[in-house]
Amino acid sequence: QCNLNCFGESATPVPLPGGNGNGIAAGTIEMCRDFCMGTDGCEAIVFGQGMCYGKKDIRTSKCQPSDGLFKTEVLTRMPYGTCIIMGDPHVLTFDNPLGAIGDITQLTAGDYVMVESDLLTIHGRFGYCDRFPGEASLTGLSITGSIMKNQKLDFEWKGPDKGPSGFSATWNGAQILMALPSDFTSDDGLVKGAKANINPDDVHRQARHTIGGDVGSGDMPSFKFEIAPDITIYALLGDQTMNAVITMRKPSGEVDGYCGNFNCMAEDDTLEEIGKRGLAAPLAKSVFQGAAPAGQARASGMPKTLNDCSPTLLAQAQESCTGAEDAMKQDCMFDVCASGSAEAGKEDAMTAGIGEAMEAKFSFMGLVLPKLANVGISPHMQWMLVFVTMSFAAGGFVSGAWSRRGRGRTAGFAHLSTEDDEEALLMPPAWEHEPLYQHDGDSELDA
Repeated sequence: QCNLNCFGESATPVPLPGGNGNGIAAGTIEMCRDFCMGTDGCEAIVFGQGMCYGKKDIRTSKCQPSDGLFKTEVLTRMPYGTCIIMGDPHVLTFDNPLGAIGDITQLTAGDYVMVESDLLTIHGRFGYCDRFPGEASLTGLSITGSIMKNQKLDFEWKGPDKGPSGFSATWNGAQILMALPSDFTSDDGLVKGAKANINPDDVHRQARHTIGGDVGSGDMPSFKFEIAPDITIYALLGDQTMNAVITMRKPSGEVDGYCGNFNCMAEDDTLEEIGKRGLAAPLAKSVFQGAAPAGQARASGMPKTLNDCSPTLLAQAQESCTGAEDAMKQDCMFDVCASGSAEAGKEDAMTAGIGEAMEAKFSFMGLVLPKLANVGISPHMQWMLVFVTMSFAAGGFVSGAWSRRGRGRTAGFAHLSTEDDEEALLMPPAWEHEPLYQHDGDSELDA
């Protein structure tokens, strides 16, 4: 059971008997479970205030923390989660995708367990680079496991070229995706991949962190892999490092690693807690094919702290990171100090803050716009939509003052189909703003 309210785009509604998708009365959570278990396609429930809602394809990264009135319980298929590895490197776990309790920061080079389960292993390679000579960043991922028939996918920066040409990808040791653009499908169809210019904003709002420029600045060289079933891995390629977004349905059995234990509790996935479970230290032997380039393993500077910042740079860090969320502000300032450039903070704050800025601009109007930030359009286009929407709202208000039809009375409310009725009941005043890649069953790589 998760202390989450999974409404709107965080899950697909499943009509329960007699409810037509808009929820049904249930006196107890046990009754709610029985309704779901007796309904084809129902995987989970949201229960609260005497109402029961059937759900499938839960995406915990898009659910809201529960205020105690509603709770989500998974009954059959496991939910989807998202883990983000970015910068030098900061890790947002499956249970902490918005950084509500900060993040995990690991500054030492080495190979680490990102995800470990009976079916899947993902190891991450952290190494030093020119921009962060004393603090490691993500440079590669290696993925294997019985879910892939124990075959192996590796991709990492090997150099000597900087940028996309310095990144290598292999499938079972054979080179793939050597050109930009190029695509790949394994012989058994288990893995589809692409090396292409992709807009990181379409994947996740933190995908550009530190190395991807401003939100809305367009496509960037990237890897994207779809691993059957239900695993998508995106990597934004920098000069010598990458940011990665792992979206996957939780495998059966236990899961652990730097991406967390995927149990709906963020508090037990801190670096200290992971260390207690024996997973914080670099691996003596990993699933990567070969060792990291020598330059990645040797720091050419000392790890920095905010105390190492010059007063001038620290002031620039504070200014650049003003737009970052409270829990992430320290990390944003650290990136400025570690890189020696205020631009890193501007990128971090811009990436983290676009959704909150849009939400604040609309909150005074009481508008609920759950899909605006999830469609992956640039901030410039979003602001155009803001002004257009405000113009229509103003026009509706004036029209309402002069017409008994009063269209202004419906401002801020979307027309709901029968299947959407339940979402209106659960929707809180604030709209979700995380643009997470949405798996809809069809590969985007086929487009």
